Amino acid sequence: MKKLISLLLAVSVLLGMAAFASAENESKTLYYPAALVDAEGETLVLDKTPERIVCLSNAALQVLVRSGVVPMAITSLNASANFPDWVRELPQITISMGSLDIEAVVAMEPDLVIVGEYQKESYGQQLADAGIPVYYTLEGPSISYEDTKDQARALALSFGDEALAEEIAAEFSAVEQRALDFAAAHEKQTMMIFFSAPGAYQQTSAGYLGGMLSFLPFENLSDALVGKDMPTAPIDVETCISLNPEVIFAISPMARTAEMLQEQFEEVFHSDPDLWNQMDAVRNGKVIYLSNEYVTNKGIQVNDSMNKLIDLLAETL
Repeated sequence: MKKLISLLLAVSVLLGMAAFASAENESKTLYYPAALVDAEGETLVLDKTPERIVCLSNAALQVLVRSGVVPMAITSLNASANFPDWVRELPQITISMGSLDIEAVVAMEPDLVIVGEYQKESYGQQLADAGIPVYYTLEGPSISYEDTKDQARALALSFGDEALAEEIAAEFSAVEQRALDFAAAHEKQTMMIFFSAPGAYQQTSAGYLGGMLSFLPFENLSDALVGKDMPTAPIDVETCISLNPEVIFAISPMARTAEMLQEQFEEVFHSDPDLWNQMDAVRNGKVIYLSNEYVTNKGIQVNDSMNKLIDLLAETL
């Protein structure tokens, strides 16, 4: 009997090892959000679950952390994002809109690189030539709120599971309901989003901040001017004056804090007060300055950003 039990235990162990090895060798499906399907297809199918991931997207990194996935390297972290201490100890690879240390990435011999699609044309082929699969993400100020939400679900399904996807969806629903409740309790006002510099660029509801504000009690005057399909567009001061928004939201990738941005904008306003004070928002002090947290897609951090925005508006409106 003892020999039979030992034999059964041995068989059980062998079957378990075989199952584990099989699971390791199973293909892994990564899902794309709708906005990337035309360019990348609905999914990226890998031969096996990646274990050596270089994550060069902060939006993706937030979901990886929630999924219990530990990448081997990351890019510079968003100053406004909350990450566990162990994330800040990971090796970092410098990346920007126009550059990527591709040699450092390849030298790590990753089995997956996660990076913004804007890097595909410059570096995608080099990674492909090195035999490294790439999963692309949506990044930048032109990524809408809806695309941010859709991408969060795709990332959760790819690196987590359905339960995580539902959990994240519930978080989006909660902050959206809070925004709608706030809007219902306040009178709608006309507004414009000044991007980068006063009276130089505008953002519609298709932009990152514009999408957040679409849930709140504002009419974005730029939507009718250039159409909702264009996130950011040039504008001139004369047009801004003619539209005369009641509120202006100011954002810039060049100003890390709202205080820095306010200093830059007010220097321009004070240089020609007769010109700028023709706008009610400037004359009445209804210019709301925001940090660069509101400039580009921050993934699921958008929920924290939205809550902070509502808190700010509760104090200023």
